[in-house]
Amino acid sequence: MHSPIRFVHRFLTAVVAVPFPLPPVSAQPAPVTAGINGQYFINNGLVGVGRIPAASRDKFGETLGSFSALTHDASSWRRGANGSYSGTFYMQPDRGYNNPGTTNWRARFFTLAFSFTPAPGGSPTQNQVGITVADTTLLTEGNGTPFTALDTAAGAAGVRAAAGSLPALPQAFNGRLSLDAEGIVRLPDGTLFIGDEYGPYVYRFSAAGVLQSVIRPPAAFIPRRTGADSFASNNPAPGQPAPTPLDPASGRQNNQGFEGLTLSPDGQTLFALLQSATRQDGGTGGASLSRFNTRLLAYDITSATPMLKGEYVLQLPTTRTAAGATLVCAQSEILAINSTQFLVLARDAGFGHTYPIPTATYRKILIYDISGATNIAGAKFDDPANPLAPAGVLDASITPAGRMHKESGFNV
Repeated sequence: MHSPIRFVHRFLTAVVAVPFPLPPVSAQPAPVTAGINGQYFINNGLVGVGRIPAASRDKFGETLGSFSALTHDASSWRRGANGSYSGTFYMQPDRGYNNPGTTNWRARFFTLAFSFTPAPGGSPTQNQVGITVADTTLLTEGNGTPFTALDTAAGAAGVRAAAGSLPALPQAFNGRLSLDAEGIVRLPDGTLFIGDEYGPYVYRFSAAGVLQSVIRPPAAFIPRRTGADSFASNNPAPGQPAPTPLDPASGRQNNQGFEGLTLSPDGQTLFALLQSATRQDGGTGGASLSRFNTRLLAYDITSATPMLKGEYVLQLPTTRTAAGATLVCAQSEILAINSTQFLVLARDAGFGHTYPIPTATYRKILIYDISGATNIAGAKFDDPANPLAPAGVLDASITPAGRMHKESGFNV
C-alpha cells in the first residue's frame, strides 16, 4: 500500500547576497509530487528567503565565502508561539576565493543562528529567514596548525606520509594539509565529519575543529598519476607548478571528490557521495558524457573506527545545452531520508546567474533508492585496474540505485 510522506515544511532557500540588486526568488505555482518504490514525497514550494550581504565578515575579519553545505543541531531548534522557528546551523564554506588559483585560506566552519517564519505561498518581502554568524571555528591539526585551501603540491611533495593512525594525506607546498571542504555532518557529541575533494577523504574533527581521524576510501577513489598517489586538482597557487599530467589516470576527477555527505536518521551510517564518476569509470580520457556512474559509500560509525559496509552506483542525469551538447549533471548535495533513500541535488556545471552561460539548464532534487542496488564494497571494482563502467558502460553484474523518473524531480 502506498503511504505518502509529506515534508512538514516546504523547501527553504537561503540566498547569499551579492553587491548588486537581485531579482526576487519566485515560488512555484503548485505542489510537485515524486515517488519511488511506493514512497511519495511532496515539495510544496518556497516558503522563506534570507540574504547575507556579500561584505559580511567572520570573527577573523575574512569574508564568508560560499555555502557548500549545511547541517544542524536538532536539540537547538524551537518553535515559537507565532509559528516561527529558531535554531543553530553549521555551515561549511568551500576553499575560499580562487583568483587566481587557490590561496592559503584557513579551512573553517561557521556556526549560524537561524530564525525562520514560514510564508506559505511566498512573500514579496522575502525576509522570512534571519541568518547571523554566531561563531567561526578554524580546522586544525592536533598541534594547532591550520589546514589550508591551497591545492595539493604537484608530485611527491603533495603527499604527507602516513603517520600513526592517519593515512597519507594531501599536502600543500607550504607544508600544511590541504582541504577542499564540501559536505558536513554533525554528531550529537558535537564532532563533525567533513567531506573533502582533494583526497577524496572524510575527516573527523572535534567540536573545537581539531583533527581526530581520517577515512581513506577504497583505492578506486584515490587519484593517481604515474603510478603514485597524487592529490593535486590542477588549481595551483600563483607561481606553483601544475601536476603532470593535468588529470589523474584513475581515481576521482579533479574537483570531483566527496561533494555530498549525509547521516542516516538513526545516526548509525555515514554516506559519502562522489560528485561524478571516477576517471577509470568515465570513458577514454574522462569524457564528460560518460561520467554519470558515480559511487556512494556507506560507513558504519557505531564504533570508534568507521567500517565500510556498502558501496553503490548512482547514475546521474544528463542535460542539453542551448547548442545541443549533452552534459552529465554532477551532484552537489545529498540528504538521507532513511537508510536506503536519498534526496540528491543534481545540476549542470557553470551555468546560471553571473556565469558565462547565464541560463541554467538543469537544477533538480532527485530521489534515489539503494534497496535493490548491488553492494560492491570489497569487490574487484575497488581496484582501479577493474573499472565498473569501462568506456562509461556499466558492468552487467551491477544493478545501480533506483531513481525516480528524471522529469519528476523537484526543480530548484
